[in-house]
Amino acid sequence: MKKGKVAYTLFIFSIFTGALSFQSCKDDSNPSAGPPANTANLIKLDSNYALGAAAIIVIYAEDSMHTGYNPVYIVLYDSVTNAIITDAHITFDPQNHGHSAPHENPPELAVEGKFKGALVLTQSFTDNSAHWHIHIGVHNHQSQGEPKGEYEYSPGRVRDNPNGFKSIIMPDSAKLFLSYIAPNIPVTGLNDFEFLISRNEPELFPPDGSYSIVMTPRFISDGHTTSNNVTPVGSSNGHYKGKVNFDRSGAWRINITISKNGHSYDTYFDVSY
Repeated sequence: MKKGKVAYTLFIFSIFTGALSFQSCKDDSNPSAGPPANTANLIKLDSNYALGAAAIIVIYAEDSMHTGYNPVYIVLYDSVTNAIITDAHITFDPQNHGHSAPHENPPELAVEGKFKGALVLTQSFTDNSAHWHIHIGVHNHQSQGEPKGEYEYSPGRVRDNPNGFKSIIMPDSAKLFLSYIAPNIPVTGLNDFEFLISRNEPELFPPDGSYSIVMTPRFISDGHTTSNNVTPVGSSNGHYKGKVNFDRSGAWRINITISKNGHSYDTYFDVSY
């Protein structure tokens, strides 16, 4: 009877220690492998270790790097298990000969395995020299101790994009960057229209959604315009969203007037499809 009690006690102890072992296996040092990242229709730019963050970083974009708004997608993998990481704090710091540029850091939770942010590159380069250096900080929430590290990506050639990126000075001397975002692929009919305003204040570049906008799309060849357009309205992140109506294919000029405190400036974005 005594031996039976001992055996029973050992049995219960083994269950208890097994439960503790199971709990310990669920800690952040053993992230479960999630589904692969959806990178369809994206261009792979580079991949390497984010040194110190226990992670491998892979960088994707929708297009080659150009002046203006560049959506950038980061995919992270555990450097030991190769499991995909979906919880991390990622920061961008684009540098061009010691000068920064506007950027948007990704949210901390990946969507379809990707952390989406954006870079607004303000200067083009026709050669492959490393003028832009994109410092990418990674705070890995899924590894034990939540290690931090950094990786540096240099895009080399950055093509000019005069139709989608404007550097302007308002009559009140406010310096602004205007970056076209959407429609990325225009269609005949009503399109989402979006652009970003960033104040050109060196090393800060705060977004500014406080301007009033008047928008008029015109078909470049004959000046024809359309109705049912929706005036873009700014938000706190500097993004202005509205609707633009195209009723024929070809080259369009989206004329916009930017106003605040009695000061106005006329500019445009050109779109063709």
